[in-house]
Amino acid sequence: MLKETLDVAALGAISNIVVDFTVHKSMFIKCGGVEHLVQRSNSMDSTIKVHAVWALRNLIFLVDNRCKERILSELTASTLASLICDPEAFVQEQALAFVRNLVDGPLDSVEYVLAEDGLLLHAIGRQLQSASKAEVLIQGMYILSNVASGNESHKEAVMHQLFPQAGNNSNSVMVKFLRSNDSRLRTAASWALVNLSFPSCPGASGRVIKLRNAGVVSQLKNMMNDPCLDVKWWNIAAIKRDFDAG
Repeated sequence: MLKETLDVAALGAISNIVVDFTVHKSMFIKCGGVEHLVQRSNSMDSTIKVHAVWALRNLIFLVDNRCKERILSELTASTLASLICDPEAFVQEQALAFVRNLVDGPLDSVEYVLAEDGLLLHAIGRQLQSASKAEVLIQGMYILSNVASGNESHKEAVMHQLFPQAGNNSNSVMVKFLRSNDSRLRTAASWALVNLSFPSCPGASGRVIKLRNAGVVSQLKNMMNDPCLDVKWWNIAAIKRDFDAG
């Protein structure tokens, strides 16, 4: 019991040290710290596992692609996919937050979730279809929003995760998220829609048709007076810019 308590305290200290200081991150990586955290992320103790993934999340925050690749090569995409689908919701949340930091940055950063036949993207999609904890869904939607800011193939990959069934998707998770009582989730979903429907993209009109058929556009129009200003602003912008003409 004492060992587990010390492990959690040590992991908490590491999280605090690496979150802000690039020089500390570089030194930590060079000294084999990533391997230590990866080992702890496989712990049978869920508290240790959560704190280890949390530390990895902070470690990968705002680092360059070279550091991202080194961290991900130690962790591996398959282990990360397993953490995303862990039985514990807190582990899922931290694993998704890690991916959110992973894809943040230059356009080529989103390629990490498409590697290995989209292993990570599929894991994220499964969680969005099945998870119930708002914090898990919020992290997942912000990842897809980042991916949707990329090129046409990126946007279509996101559409496939949000609307996996052919034809009308009247019960799509996107409509459910837009109806959520959690304004953070509504905001994340709205951001994703703005990125998916950016009018200068060649496939935008086709995606707008799919969104309309799925009931997303009518739901947006019902949210013009959303109590959350962020949601209201993005929905008004999307409706006026993209959907009214569709």
